[in-house]
Amino acid sequence: MKLWLAPLLCATSLPGQPPKVRLPDEATGIEGIARTLVSAFDQADIVALGEAHQRKPDSDLRIAVVRHPDFAKKVRFIEVEFGSTTEQSTLDRYIRGENVSRSQLAQVWKTTTPYPPAARQAANGIWDDPVYPAFFAAVREVNSKLPADARIRVFGGDPGPGDNRSRETAAVAVLKEQVLQKHGKALVVYGAAHFYRNAPAEYLASMGQDIGIVRMLEVDYPGRTFAVIPVGGPVHLPPGITLNIYPDYQKFDSALKTKVRPVLVSLQQSPFRDFTAEEFLGGGVFNCRGGRGCVSMFKGSTLTLGQIADAIVYFGGEAAGSAPVKPGQ
Repeated sequence: MKLWLAPLLCATSLPGQPPKVRLPDEATGIEGIARTLVSAFDQADIVALGEAHQRKPDSDLRIAVVRHPDFAKKVRFIEVEFGSTTEQSTLDRYIRGENVSRSQLAQVWKTTTPYPPAARQAANGIWDDPVYPAFFAAVREVNSKLPADARIRVFGGDPGPGDNRSRETAAVAVLKEQVLQKHGKALVVYGAAHFYRNAPAEYLASMGQDIGIVRMLEVDYPGRTFAVIPVGGPVHLPPGITLNIYPDYQKFDSALKTKVRPVLVSLQQSPFRDFTAEEFLGGGVFNCRGGRGCVSMFKGSTLTLGQIADAIVYFGGEAAGSAPVKPGQ
């Protein structure tokens, strides 16, 4: 059983409107969703594609996006959570196709910020998973077929040793300096919670500068970022934790016309926009601060999915007709 307790990203609403990206009612399957996300760059400069850490379906989707034949024609930059700012030269050499040993490449993700920040061990317990080097390898392969002046550059957005910025401050600085100020476009891949447009305001005081990457971008570049998060899959809870509400994925299934999973849907349309974040996101992000155990980030919140992101990739339940996994199961 794998569980990642992401830090809370909480704040009140900020000015700015999401880009008016026109989506089909239902984009289905990995290839169909990838094609739709690539087309979203016609209307947005940043596509923020959230992931559930270490999950292969999320990996398959982002690799399909970068392999789409139109991606490199529209997008020249990618920023990832699983790479450090201080190992950018190593990542650049690898992505360009130069000879980089596996041990050298591994420093790209092994030198990321300890997660949670108070921990003494680096985040490589997560990023050592094969899905992350597989993504770098996919971009390298795409670049091998492109002329040098048309290749994609991948940025590590997590502050490594000697970079004293907070995690999201560093990520946003890279996007501003390397992409937005140069009128470029970028795919950004981080844990989905970093892309929430809203979160319960009562947690804001504990977050310092890191109020969410999309929220921070909205301050200086409103309406330029399209936030997409995953919903569905198994809910695994740590021992001793219960949720007030367990996700009823039949609400999604009955509202969708297609039976194909995954499926991409806009959160501007009913009924998906009105589903509560507590029900469908509450089992994945916890507040474990304060010595009182871990509590769902959205416990008691009335925020809806439509207030959290612009679109979702719905992966379905753990299995067709199955119930979420509760503690002890």
